[in-house]
Order: sequence, then C-alpha cells, then structure tokens
Amino acid sequence: MAVKSLRMGVVGTGFGRYHMEGYSKLEGVQVHAVCDLNLEEARFFANQYGAKHVFKDYREMFAMDELDGVSIATPNCLHAPMTIDALKKGKHVLVEKPMATTPKEAEAMVAAAKKAGKRLMVEQAMRFAPDTQLLRAYFDRGVFGEVYYAKSSWIRRKGWPKLNFPPGGTMGRGVWFIRKEEAGFGALGDIGVHLVDLAWYLMGAPKPVAVTGMMWTKVAVPLLKKKRLPVEVDEMAAGAIRFENGQLLAVDVSWDAYNEPMQEVRIFGDKGGATLFPAKVYRGEDIMETAELSTTFGAYEPVDPYAHFVACIRNPEMKCIAPGDQNIQLIKMLDGIARSAQTGKEVRL
Repeated sequence: MAVKSLRMGVVGTGFGRYHMEGYSKLEGVQVHAVCDLNLEEARFFANQYGAKHVFKDYREMFAMDELDGVSIATPNCLHAPMTIDALKKGKHVLVEKPMATTPKEAEAMVAAAKKAGKRLMVEQAMRFAPDTQLLRAYFDRGVFGEVYYAKSSWIRRKGWPKLNFPPGGTMGRGVWFIRKEEAGFGALGDIGVHLVDLAWYLMGAPKPVAVTGMMWTKVAVPLLKKKRLPVEVDEMAAGAIRFENGQLLAVDVSWDAYNEPMQEVRIFGDKGGATLFPAKVYRGEDIMETAELSTTFGAYEPVDPYAHFVACIRNPEMKCIAPGDQNIQLIKMLDGIARSAQTGKEVRL
C-alpha cells in the first residue's frame, strides 16, 4: 500500500542543510519549503533539494496548509517560540538540540504538542548512531543487569564554535553559538547535551533528583578578547547527576583544554558494562566489540533520525526514540549543572 506523501519545511540553513539532505533520501518525502534570514542561501538550498517555496519569515512558512512537518535548526533561543508556533499551526516538529534553553520552555513546547496532537521529536543525533542503538539493545535485554553508574566525557582541543572553525562551515559562521542570550549554554549545551543524553539513555533514562556542577571559561579568553568576540558562555563544564534509584552519572565536556582530546561513555552494571566510542561490552572475562555485538541478537538495522521522525508522523502509535516529553528531563539536568555552578550548591530537581 502506498504511503502518504509528506511535505516538509526546514527553518535554518546551517544545520538545517543536514535535515534537507536527510529528508531528500526518503521515499514519499518532499522538501517543500526552506526558510532563512539569508534569502540567497535559502534559495541555494531550495534549488539543491527541489523545494518550491522560500521564506525569510518562518511564520509565513508555518501558515502553509500543505506542510505536514517542519525541522527547526536555528539559534537555541528560537527553538521554543518557533516550535510552539509550528505546533499551533498543525505541524509536526523535529527540533535541533538542545531542545530549549530552560525547563520552562521545554515544558511549554511539550504542552503545545499535546494540545495540537502532533509529534515533537528532538534531534539528539547520537542516540541514533549504530553503536548507541546496539548498546541500548543490550541494556533493554538486561545484559548489564542493574546499571548503577555512568561516566561521560568529550574534551576538545581548540574546538570553540566561531573561534576555531572555518567561517563557511556550520560551526564557524554564527556568533550566536557563544552569546549567552542566544545559545543559553556554551560547551554544556553544544556537546554536553549529547554526552549527558548518551549516558542517560544507556542507563534507561532514570529520573534525575539532584545535580551538582561547575563551569569555567579559561583557556580561550585571551584570543576571544583579541578577536573582539563575546566571553559569555562556558568553555568547560563538569557535573554529577543523582537519580531516584541511587544511580549516578558524571560528565565533563570542554571546547578547549590543555589536555588530550577524547570522547567516551562508560556504563557500569552489576552483570556487565559497556563503553563508547567504539562500542564494547564487558561480561565476565569476555569483551565483545562492534562486529560481534551487531550479530549477537540477530540482524540489526541502523536507525536514521529523519526516517524515524517521518515514520513517527505516519504511525502515531510508534514509540519515538527521542521524544520531546522525555527531553524535558535532559534540559533540567543541563540547567541544574548551570545553576549549581552559579550558586555553588546542589540543585534539587
């Protein structure tokens, strides 16, 4: 049976270009409209992906009756107002991470989705990585037993957006990444949102109850000032999150540090454990790596986030891998780290 053709709109041609590329590969899905303040760039991508409509004002795009869903890939401060407006106009929404800059915004977005009866998914891209899905399958089957602790790190060396990336790329083009009013967070909201979420997801997403954390901006300050760029957001953040059943998640992330770059997630359970990157599972004396992991539970099919969002639109009963309502807890954890750093005290959630 033929599936209903879906017409999608994309706001933002920075990271939005990846959304357009993702939709363009799917059968029965059309990139129908592109919106950006830079009309020339919007026209370029509309032409590349066959979109018939180009807008400078997102509200005009959302008013199109024929649009089924939209992707929102804009500065973080715009995620909530744009998402809520799109939902009110009857569109399903895929919004870039971080979902919002405050828990209050995230809650308002979820409330709008429920009222509209539409899907709200967050582009937590690392949840969809094949190795992540493999380890989550192991967790779901109880291979790790009771997961009691996780450790997550992403340390960059010279990895500030705008400052250290080529000006034409998605990370080097916008000062908004390092303005607190627009980004909400620095490294914590940019890469911490992934590393907190990855470990939390592989722990089974337990309910957080308390957070303690610290944030610093140290290494790049002289260069930021020399280039007359804002010194407003965290360069490094570290935190510990306690959950209702006694589990703990520790995280540290940095855009710049006098240290070796690394990216790692470690999961500790009473029957087994795991690490990313790459995926490895530890049980007894055994260590299983990615190739073996992928065949242990039978055939494994990778999950594409854009295909998954489209499938969720087409099937209202499908369980979403990165739903908006679950993401409220993630924003609370990030916000808790930031508030704890500001007050010097543990934050109860």
